Amino acid sequence: MGKGNKAMSRPSIWIQALESGKKDRLLSRIYGSDPALISERKAALSKLLGSFAARYGDEGQAVVVRCPCRVNLMGMHVEHRGGYVNYVTHSREVLLASVAAEGDRVCMNDVRSQDFPERSFSIAEELSRGERSSWMSYIESPDVITRVSQSQGDWSNYVKGIVLRFQARFADAPLHGMQMMFYGNIPKSSGLSSSSAMVVSSALATLALNQVDLVRAELVTLCGEAEWYVGTRGGAGDHAAMLFCKRGSICHLRFFPFRVEEYLPIPDGYSVAICDSMKRAHKAGADLDAYNQTIAAYNMVLMLAKEAMRDLGLPPGLIEGTKHLRDINPLRLKLPDIYRLLRALPERASRQQLRDRLPERGDELERIFRTHKEPAEGYRIRAVALFGISECERGSIFPGILRSGDMVGLGNLMLKEHDGDRVVRFDRSSRTWVRWVNEASDELLDRLVADSSSGDPDRAAASALHLQAGGFGCSSPELDEMLEIARSLPGVLGAGLTGAGFGGCIRVLLKSTSVQDLIQRMGKLYYEPRGLPQGAELVRTAAGASVLGDPA
Repeated sequence: MGKGNKAMSRPSIWIQALESGKKDRLLSRIYGSDPALISERKAALSKLLGSFAARYGDEGQAVVVRCPCRVNLMGMHVEHRGGYVNYVTHSREVLLASVAAEGDRVCMNDVRSQDFPERSFSIAEELSRGERSSWMSYIESPDVITRVSQSQGDWSNYVKGIVLRFQARFADAPLHGMQMMFYGNIPKSSGLSSSSAMVVSSALATLALNQVDLVRAELVTLCGEAEWYVGTRGGAGDHAAMLFCKRGSICHLRFFPFRVEEYLPIPDGYSVAICDSMKRAHKAGADLDAYNQTIAAYNMVLMLAKEAMRDLGLPPGLIEGTKHLRDINPLRLKLPDIYRLLRALPERASRQQLRDRLPERGDELERIFRTHKEPAEGYRIRAVALFGISECERGSIFPGILRSGDMVGLGNLMLKEHDGDRVVRFDRSSRTWVRWVNEASDELLDRLVADSSSGDPDRAAASALHLQAGGFGCSSPELDEMLEIARSLPGVLGAGLTGAGFGGCIRVLLKSTSVQDLIQRMGKLYYEPRGLPQGAELVRTAAGASVLGDPA
């Protein structure tokens, strides 16, 4: 632990600083020069601090934190496979005011108390429920699993996750209790990761109040692991974006090891919009199971791929160097060999088939199986593998295409990515929606092997890895319909879901002059027929998460 240097003051001092304009320059650096947005954010901060003082009093030295939501433009579902991702942060955010408290009890409130009831927990009491030899041992302890399952979907679990992860990391230095007041305008379960914003804001407040210095690269890892507490097994891409993005830029980053590669300007004349389907994707129940089933398939792909690489006679050094799905790429393997490798994987596999095929990985398989129910039709091994490998490639080449100015090509890549997530398509001949089939069949892969080996430039170009959709399958009919509405509009270049899927939002790349047309068309064709409020809006980029400085 180190000496922190974040300034804190009473809530009333913060409010005075906001009302007097002392924070305007700071807020402009965070949000840009739009006076309406600045005014909106000042009002939200004042309401947060007023609610804090009403609940906890005005005597404590409060730390004030903000964390924006994120939109991933390319590199969907692959940060936990070592892939490249390309994020912007949007000005919708979670705000948090917090003070240190005696003892180790963490008390949580939200300005919107009707949606987020008051909660509290004791750090020591919660940690006593599980095996503490490692974080994974703790979150997989039966009593912890039972307790989280009983409160699945409760907002307090995200705060618990990061506080308990920090206490496990700093085991010899007990953390202070805290009194916390949240206030956010990120739609819940919208695919914009309001949960991760809560994790990151809680993390920054906890570090500041406990005077802990932690490099942000490690903070990214701890935030990602903290969210496993709720039962998901995703990566840390959202947390990284929230901590490292800059206003007006696209953050191109990678994992294993984590590194921010570069910041790319959003080209003049182009914008990103989001359209909320209003279908809520919940990290609980069937959605949680479906998500973890697909992540499990990713893990099995790598095990099976190494086996297949040996059978194909690929060099031992190449096999040994394949540690993540992103390592199966055209720089390391010839493209026909990638497609032969995929052809050797089973299209689907049951748990017993996986046990039989990978007997030496039995313990690892059983650990993965515990995170979800077995899918009735087996794990979609091959389709998920093709999606993951091709999406890693799309995320990797994104900056080069952006720098070249090929915005049409970039939009087409977004549409191709969404085809890998799609679940329905509109059949124009029958004027009905029909199931979208995105399996990676023997016939498809045989053709890709032949085309990529043919020497014919046109056939080889069509077989390029980044042009293959695969089948992750995490969209919803609502998202697919919104995408079709968006792509029918002149000026729209590309679109696709953002976030884990099963509902939430799509992101749209379009000419800036078409933003209002998109909002109007989405209102007329999607929201109004359903009796829903307008849910399409321009992404107004904002700086990454921060502790707000001295209010004086």
